[in-house]
Amino acid sequence: MTSAEIRQSFLDFFKSKQHTIVPSSSLLPDSPNLLFTNAGMNQFVPIFLGQRPADVSKWAGAVPGLDTRAADTQKCIRAGGKHNDLEDVGLDTYHHTFFEMLGNWSFGDYFKQEAIDWAWELITEVWRFPRNRLYATVYCPDKAKGDPSEFDQEAHDLWAAKFRAAGLDPGVHIVPGGKKDNFWMMGDTGPCGPCSEIHVDLTPQGDTKGRLVNQGTAECIEIWNLVFIQFNANPDGSFSPLPARHVDTGMGFERVTGIIQNTRSFTDFTRVISNYETDIFRPLFDRIEQLSGRRYGSTLPAAGSPGKTEQERVDVAFRVIADHIRTLSFA
Repeated sequence: MTSAEIRQSFLDFFKSKQHTIVPSSSLLPDSPNLLFTNAGMNQFVPIFLGQRPADVSKWAGAVPGLDTRAADTQKCIRAGGKHNDLEDVGLDTYHHTFFEMLGNWSFGDYFKQEAIDWAWELITEVWRFPRNRLYATVYCPDKAKGDPSEFDQEAHDLWAAKFRAAGLDPGVHIVPGGKKDNFWMMGDTGPCGPCSEIHVDLTPQGDTKGRLVNQGTAECIEIWNLVFIQFNANPDGSFSPLPARHVDTGMGFERVTGIIQNTRSFTDFTRVISNYETDIFRPLFDRIEQLSGRRYGSTLPAAGSPGKTEQERVDVAFRVIADHIRTLSFA
């Protein structure tokens, strides 16, 4: 699949689930606290906060579905602040300052059941990701660290049913996570809730049994985060249920494209999986090679190193230049 086909298949899938398809919002957000739009949910914050009704089917440029359901591909930049990917660019295969976030939202409509059902359906039935390579994280608070709320039993049970139906052990394929990775908060107070991430084992054998999940390795990366907004964080540190529950999801478009294209539609996991080895970046690399007289060698430096060999340093520079050119084209 081409990157354009992958993007369109995501939108078509959620259109079939009665979602309104909304255009990407501007990279210059309305919020005074953000330099650039850094997540797909930014334009929906007023709905989450109850400051405006869920009326997305009436938004300019929308392909109408239900007002309480939305999907889009959002242009994002993360180059500072809380979400800062700038320092990682070039040194790995999957971080970018500019990226597209594919997402679907429910505004007081469906909740965990449908969000997990549809995520599984899209990934395994439409795109045909190998089920045995998939891992789901669920929120499991570390009370010793003061993590809020309770274990997300509902999400756990929903994922367990998916893995059992695929003949897989939920005890292996469901990985617990604490507040850092599996509890989303808009701020110190306000809407919040547990989240459930989907990770893909990209090792040649695909049998790491969840040991690499959230370990910062390119051999097992997160592709989708499903956020279940169901609580309000109060000023006194307590949490109360929201009158309406919402779903906010975000998927890495470049990551999904990298996996599908680098593995030749999941038939070959022997190569290093890289977002840069896709039709998204290849035209940029071809032009950089023409202008510089250097060749891109697809090498990666060791963790924490800018590159030990000349080729590693050249390849880091290629990735940085390609990433920054792409960002500057939109910023």
